Amino acid sequence: MAEYAAALEAFKRVTALAIEHHAALDTAARLMHAHAWVGGGATAFTTDLAGHRTRLQSSLSAAMRALGDAVVRHGGPNLTIPAMTTAPTGANAPAGTFRGIDPHAMTTLISALDHAGHALASAGARLASELTAHGLSSQPGHTLGQVAGWSVESGRDLRQRLSRIQRSVPWSALPAGLAAYDLFGAHEPGSGQVRQLLNQVAAGDASAVRALLAVQESGQDTSLAARVNAWWHAVPEGHRLTTLPGFGNLNGLPAAIRDQANRHWLSTEKARLTTELEEFDHPTDLGRWEKIANQLRRLELIEQELQPQPGYPKPLLLAVDLTGNGRLIISWGDPDTADITVTNVSGLTSGLDAAHGDLERARALWRQAAVTGGGKSIASITWLGYDAPQIDPGLFDPAKSVAFQGAATKGGAALASFTDGLRASHHPSSTARSVVIGHSYGSLTSGHAATLRPGRLADDLILLGSPGVGVNHASELGLAPGHVWVGEAGGDPVATLGSFGADPGDDAFGAQRFPVGREVYTAAHSSYWDADSASLRNMGRLINGEFDQLTSPPPRDDQPQLLMPEFDPALAPKLNR
Repeated sequence: MAEYAAALEAFKRVTALAIEHHAALDTAARLMHAHAWVGGGATAFTTDLAGHRTRLQSSLSAAMRALGDAVVRHGGPNLTIPAMTTAPTGANAPAGTFRGIDPHAMTTLISALDHAGHALASAGARLASELTAHGLSSQPGHTLGQVAGWSVESGRDLRQRLSRIQRSVPWSALPAGLAAYDLFGAHEPGSGQVRQLLNQVAAGDASAVRALLAVQESGQDTSLAARVNAWWHAVPEGHRLTTLPGFGNLNGLPAAIRDQANRHWLSTEKARLTTELEEFDHPTDLGRWEKIANQLRRLELIEQELQPQPGYPKPLLLAVDLTGNGRLIISWGDPDTADITVTNVSGLTSGLDAAHGDLERARALWRQAAVTGGGKSIASITWLGYDAPQIDPGLFDPAKSVAFQGAATKGGAALASFTDGLRASHHPSSTARSVVIGHSYGSLTSGHAATLRPGRLADDLILLGSPGVGVNHASELGLAPGHVWVGEAGGDPVATLGSFGADPGDDAFGAQRFPVGREVYTAAHSSYWDADSASLRNMGRLINGEFDQLTSPPPRDDQPQLLMPEFDPALAPKLNR
C-alpha cells in the first residue's frame, strides 16, 4: 500500500510539473509562426524549434505513463494521462529568399527562449529525480535538460547577433538580407560550408576565396551574396582582410571595398609580373614570356580605363581577372547608393581585350540617363563577367560557340550571382531600380540569368539585337508584364535569327518594342549606342522608368521606310515607386 501511495503522489507531482512546463516553447513558436523572422534560416529554425517542442512534450508524456504504470503494478487503478500536445496557430514562415525581421518580436523571442531554458533545466532535474526514486529510467528528465540547453544556447546566439547588428547598422537602415541571415545564419541550409569558408577568408586563407568564387560562379546559391554581406558587416574593422587575391570579386561586398581590393591586386600583380618579366633577359621559354607580357598589357589596359573621365563619376573596379577571356566589371557611379543601376551585358567577341568599346557604351548610357533622370543618381556597369563566344577555334566547341547556349548558360549563372550582390550591398531605398541590358549573345546570357532569378534579376530587361533569349515568351523570363523591352534596328542581321527560342522582336513573344531607328545592314547591329540616336535616347528613358516618353526617330530619305509596330502606351507599366 505504501508503494502504491508513493507512486501515486509521484504521478501527481510529475503531472503538475508537466502541465506547468509542456507549453514552455509555445511563445517562441507563436512568434515564428507570426513571422517575427522571415527568410534566411527562419524556416529551418522554425523546424528545429518544432522538433524540440515535440521532444519536450513527448518526454513529459512518457514520464507520466511510466509512473502511471508503476501505480498499476502496485495495485492501483489505471490513471488518465493528460494530453501534453499543443498547436500554436498561424501560417508557417515561408521558405525562400531573405526578407527580414521584426526587431521587437525578435527581442521577445530571445526572452522567451531564455525563460524556457532556465525553467526547463530545473524541471528536468526534478523529473529525473522523481523517476529515479521509483526505479524508472531518468531519460525523460535528461531530454528536458537537453531541450533546456538548446533554448538557452539559441537565445544567447540570437542575442549576440542582434546586439552586433544593432551596433553596426541602425534599424532604420538595416538591410533585410543582413538581418535575416546574421540573426541565425547557422540555420540557413548549406550555410555550414559557406560559413567555414568565410571564417577561413577572415583568417587569410586565399584558397577559401577561390572556393567561394567557384560557388558564386555556379549561380546555384541564391543567398550567398547576402551571407557575404552579413559576414562583412560582422567582422570587426581591425580584422578585415582585403588583400587576398580575388577578394574584391566577391559579390555582396560593398562596392567601395571591392574597388579598393581590386585596385590593390592590380598594383601588386603588375609589380609581380614586371619583376618576373625582367628576369627573362634572354628568354628560353618564349611561350611563358609572351604570356607574362600579354598579362602586363592587359593590366595596363585596365589602368587606362580606370582613369577618371571629365563629366563622369569615378569608375569603381568591381571585378578583374586576367585568365581566359578575362573578367572586367566596372561601374560608373556607386551601385550601393544609386537610385538606378543598369548592368550592360555584351555578347560575341566581348572580353577584356576589347573592353574599351563596352566601357564607352556604359558611359554613354550613364550620361544619357543622367541628363534626363531629373537628379536621380545612376550607376552604369560594364559587365564582362563571363567567357563570351569569340571568333576563334572555339567556334567549333559547343561550350564556347556562338551557335550554342553553353557559354550563355554559364554566363547567366554568373550574372545572376552578380545581381544578387548588387541587391545585397545596396543601401535601402524606396526608389531604387535595377535594369539589365543584354546585347546580341549577351541577351541570351541575360535570359538565362532571368530564368535563374525569376522576379529578382531586374525591374526591367532590355534586349538589343537579340538572336533569342532561350524562351518562347516574355512571361517565362520572370519579370512583371510589360517590363521586357526589345530594340531591333532595321537591317540588324542578328536580331532576325531567332536561333534560341522565339524571336523576341515578334509580337507573339509578348515583349514591348521600343523605337531604335533604321540603320544600314552593315552597321545596324552596333548602332544602338550612337550619339543622339533614338535608341540611346529611348534607353535612357527606359532606364529612368519614363515609359510614356519614348520617341520615334525621324524617317530617312535615303532608304525605304520600314514599318514597325507602334509602341502601345496602354501596355507600358507606370513607374510606381
